Amino acid sequence: MGILAVLEEFIKRSDQFLANLAEEKNLKTYFLNSNLAILLLSAVYGATMRLYSGGLQIVYSAVKVPMLLLISLYVTVPSYYVLYSLLGGKRNLKQTVALLLSGFTIMATILLAFVPVNLFFIITTPKSSEAHSFTALLNIAIFTLGGFFALIYLIKGARTLYKEPAEQWKPAFLVGSVILMFVGTQLAWVLRPFFNYYEFFIRPLESNFYTAVLSLVLRFAGLSGAFIVLSGLVILILLFLLALLPSRKT
Repeated sequence: MGILAVLEEFIKRSDQFLANLAEEKNLKTYFLNSNLAILLLSAVYGATMRLYSGGLQIVYSAVKVPMLLLISLYVTVPSYYVLYSLLGGKRNLKQTVALLLSGFTIMATILLAFVPVNLFFIITTPKSSEAHSFTALLNIAIFTLGGFFALIYLIKGARTLYKEPAEQWKPAFLVGSVILMFVGTQLAWVLRPFFNYYEFFIRPLESNFYTAVLSLVLRFAGLSGAFIVLSGLVILILLFLLALLPSRKT
């Protein structure tokens, strides 16, 4: 299987992928091609979203976005696996890594799907401080959407793969997802692929991700915009928690 075949299996034949994962088939192939897919797809998205700034920023962002996804993934893997194992889980580390990689591959695919949207707004938006706030918030929203659907995909995969009694995987998955969110946002702040222009690769640390986003929202849309963003985040969190509820059996 090549990268395209693995992508197609994740998207269109996820049941086949999960069956192979449960039987520990093709794990090396999934591991290699998932990492390559994340690297390539997220690099394309990263380069696209910094066309607005131009120059070396395009190269920087093409490197930063894959770094953001892959470092967040591998920093969080031990949390998922150890907590799951402590709760009595029987799946091994290779299976856990392959499952998480599939979710991040889905996220990278969603990012690629939004490249035309990014290009449209880059082309039609004149350069200004207000426009910069808008493009930054647009990219943060796209990342949030991609991350949400990646988590939903992972819930489906975990529900199929982890069939132990009492669904011990859910507390570990919930805690691991919270850790992933904080690791990802902190790393996004360190790398800053979609925040203000800086001539070098990494900007000196200051403030934090959440205050920076709040400042962008207030600058661009005021208090009403901040309320709408907060409401949207609450809805996404509720949908995520609902997806963790036991599925009804017919």
